Amino acid sequence: MQDSLKIMHGLSEVAGQNYLSVRGLREIGEDAETAVWDKHAFGYPYDICLGIDKHKKYLLPIYAIKLAAFFVTALFRFNTFHFHYGRSILNNHELWLYDLIGKQYFYEFHGSDLRDYERFCRNSAMPFTADLAMHPKLKKRNEIICKKAKQIILHDDELIPYLPAIHSPIQVIPLRVDLSLFHPQYPSDVDTGTVRIVHAPSKRSSKGTDFVIGAINRLKERYPEVELILVEGKTQEEAKAIYATADIVVDQLLIGTYGVFSVESMALGKPVVTYITDAMKERLPEELPIVSASVDTVESALESLICNARLRHDLGVKGRRYAETYHDYKKVATVLRKIYNGECKPATGREAFERVKNVPLE
Repeated sequence: MQDSLKIMHGLSEVAGQNYLSVRGLREIGEDAETAVWDKHAFGYPYDICLGIDKHKKYLLPIYAIKLAAFFVTALFRFNTFHFHYGRSILNNHELWLYDLIGKQYFYEFHGSDLRDYERFCRNSAMPFTADLAMHPKLKKRNEIICKKAKQIILHDDELIPYLPAIHSPIQVIPLRVDLSLFHPQYPSDVDTGTVRIVHAPSKRSSKGTDFVIGAINRLKERYPEVELILVEGKTQEEAKAIYATADIVVDQLLIGTYGVFSVESMALGKPVVTYITDAMKERLPEELPIVSASVDTVESALESLICNARLRHDLGVKGRRYAETYHDYKKVATVLRKIYNGECKPATGREAFERVKNVPLE
């Protein structure tokens, strides 16, 4: 157990998970800071921004000096490092020094930083293209850090099959969301005419967008009241305003688990349609209220919701409750603190989610 935790999260920001982790840790009394390479397009807050733009390669000598100076400062300032997206301060070249001087470090993977899409696509409706291939250097990087990190942090069990054969203990920590930013607006429990379906494809090919559009176009022939809203190219606030008007939210039909968009939609009180594999259904909490749909079943899944206003409302209520139970950033931070202090044995599956469920709300 660390005498006094001094925690750094960095240096990538992925859907607010860096910032929300640090905010939660601070709110429960821990000394924590977030550091990032550069400002995020969505404006997530940070404590330290190195101002490193990967597109400006002509500034590499200056960036190298910045990183070296920050690294020395960080060695004196922190004793616990939590790295996101497979990259440490010096791109994983300094791990030996953390080991030498007794610093503990954790790595949190978020998806494409670990998932081997060539392997994934063999068992998925998602077509494999050359741009999805994982570079051999990335595989080698993951082998090194997964072997050396004190523990590996994942959001659920979906990424476990992509870990290298030799890896550190796994801690599943659910995604973090600030529920106070999402005021539930449950769909009406009676038929009000139009049924608005919202889909927000960050990348159409990985979300199964063509299948969503095709299914809804067919449904419109039988149910003219159905309206599809595709949310693309919007700011966070513009997008959230649209999500709030939804009767149904469709996330993705390919990956096999749920992500931040699904959690935020549940926090808004919306019924969510996304693909959950049978294996993941056994590993996620039993009360997960998401309607699972693949590319083959999305039409029938949507039809059942279109025809049942009461079901849409009830799933929205259950979704909000689920988000509060398992994804509140402050509850998750309490579990993170225990992990840093060595008070939590490695846990995956439902056991890991149960830890968060059992953290009392203040």
